[in-house]
Amino acid sequence: MSKKLWNRDFVLLLQGSAVSTIGDLMYSVAIGYWVYEKTGSSGLMGIMSAISMFVTMFLSPFTGSIVDKCNRKWVMVGMDLMQSVIMLTIGVLAYMNKLNVPGVLIAAFLAALGSVFYSPAASTLMIDIIPHDDMVRGQSIFSGSSALINMAGTTLSGVMVAFFGVPLIVIINGLSNLYSAISELFIRVPKTVQQGTAVTVKSILRDSKAAVKAIFSERFLALFVPCALMINLLGAGPLTLVLPFAMEKGFTVDMYGYLMAAWTAASLICVLLLGIIKLTPKVRFWCMAIGFSSSGLFLIAAYLSSQFIPMCILIFIGAFMNSMGNSIFNASFMLALPEENRGAILGFFQSASVGGTALSAVLYGVLGDAFPLALVFSVGTALSLVPMLYMCFAPRTKEFMLTH
Repeated sequence: MSKKLWNRDFVLLLQGSAVSTIGDLMYSVAIGYWVYEKTGSSGLMGIMSAISMFVTMFLSPFTGSIVDKCNRKWVMVGMDLMQSVIMLTIGVLAYMNKLNVPGVLIAAFLAALGSVFYSPAASTLMIDIIPHDDMVRGQSIFSGSSALINMAGTTLSGVMVAFFGVPLIVIINGLSNLYSAISELFIRVPKTVQQGTAVTVKSILRDSKAAVKAIFSERFLALFVPCALMINLLGAGPLTLVLPFAMEKGFTVDMYGYLMAAWTAASLICVLLLGIIKLTPKVRFWCMAIGFSSSGLFLIAAYLSSQFIPMCILIFIGAFMNSMGNSIFNASFMLALPEENRGAILGFFQSASVGGTALSAVLYGVLGDAFPLALVFSVGTALSLVPMLYMCFAPRTKEFMLTH
């Protein structure tokens, strides 16, 4: 493991990921525009998002196990190369006016399949190339760069699609994936405990079973995972329904954009600060506990507010505190993963998280049809504070933060 944060492997992974993220963001805007222009159906855009969600939910527990047994460098390089070929093919078909909706949906499925293999490989690799006492800073830098790219990209992507056209944007995305693959060739990837063992259906099922067992037998994971999933189920819904919430409050679409900008800006500032400042274990614990505990209170106050400016301020503070708690918790969670089956546990956790988020969105949507969204948001967030406070102030959590 490298002794400094800004080592060669970290920089290669960071810049490759950043370039790939830029391309993916431009592609998502371009292909969404193409689908809507060709069909006039917003439902098809929803189907494209659903494909990615379902692939992640159903395959993550198994792909994590496969990644544990493979060379992670070649998994990442292979998935980026596959993504590059898919995007370049889509771009050429678009130039020739031979692209159709079934082709776009197949590409969405293949891209989601590549992502569900790439994600556990990159996530477990970060644990090995970032010094453990710099995990919060390292992950914050990754999150901050991604948030910055998304904030800038959301603003500029529409202009770039209009200026360059859909085919060229898709080809640029293919080239960005190719660049990411080339960068990853030079990363020094440590060998995992299971690397080289045979990949069979029996071994994958065995690893998935072992991952579930490890979650409930390891004292820190046994606390973190159930609490995190419960918090996600109870508290993730509002983020998917901000637009109807703003409309219900009597705000305009522009004001909705400002609310989302306040959330994004707060999260970005938080992760950038965490990427710069190195916290001691004791400070990390209190930042996480205070961040999680207070974020819900500020967000409830925002939901119940009827004035736009105070609501923006409260959402900014709530998002900042939430991002602080999440960044520190996620870094600690990564360190708690047993080395022998990190990928399988991450896959299981990602699958459950995606499922929890989807279920939360449905639950909030159904309740929002019967009750005011401000009330539904406030009650749901208040309920999420129960597992949140329990997790933050449990003796095991403090022990873990002070010893890792």
